[in-house]
Amino acid sequence: MKIAVLSFGPSWMVGLRVALAALSLTAFCLFTRQSLPLYRHRWPAILMGLFYVLIPLLMWAYAAQTLKASLLAIINATAPLFGALIAAVWLKQPLGRKRFAGLVLGFLGVAVLVWDGGWDPSAASIWPLAGALLASILYGAMAHYTQQMKNTPPMITALGGLWVATIIMLPFLWAHPLTASPSLTAWGCVICLGCVCTALAYVLYFKLIDQIGAASALTVTYLIPLFGTLWGVIFLEETMGYASLTGAAMILLGIRWVSSLPPRSQNTID
Repeated sequence: MKIAVLSFGPSWMVGLRVALAALSLTAFCLFTRQSLPLYRHRWPAILMGLFYVLIPLLMWAYAAQTLKASLLAIINATAPLFGALIAAVWLKQPLGRKRFAGLVLGFLGVAVLVWDGGWDPSAASIWPLAGALLASILYGAMAHYTQQMKNTPPMITALGGLWVATIIMLPFLWAHPLTASPSLTAWGCVICLGCVCTALAYVLYFKLIDQIGAASALTVTYLIPLFGTLWGVIFLEETMGYASLTGAAMILLGIRWVSSLPPRSQNTID
């Protein structure tokens, strides 16, 4: 995203990403003879396309123009924290001491990251940060929504959401044509984002959910900051100070506590 957004801009980068992902996932479903999205699943697809695909991806793309890739990866990992907070406030699910402590620790870690980045309420950088946090909030909220869709196959909902996002983006791309020809590197990044980081990632993730359950599959969250920071250091020459590393460790530990399963639920996962 950091490389592609500089050439394409947020709208074109996201539009091409969701279109490539929708085409790739459709081809996969046809090749494996899986069902395609049906009209009766239109509302889950619309909600998924808006609040799980389109808006978060636009927020990440907007934030990627100014924020470090490592910081974006760490903020992305806060989705379980927001999910637990939403469940406690709106769904009235009890947190317990350990999960409450995890929430507090995780959000303190976010505060440390913001402070280390030189946060200034009057600075323009607050808006990219707010956009990235909004994306994580939506991920946390949609996690609860998807749990309620017991009669809709997750792959169908994901594919339908990608097509909804693609259709919504088309008029915006037509109204704002590219002003310059993107480089081959930028095109390679967009193709990778659509075909690998979205389409292939959905296939692997839903397969993982089917094999080990949603709760265990969510533990991939712990790997996002690790690899996001690693790629930022290798490819973008980014650095992280001790404060950023401390904040990241606080967030990961907070997520670990928030994501811990009740003892009676542990034996439901093989």
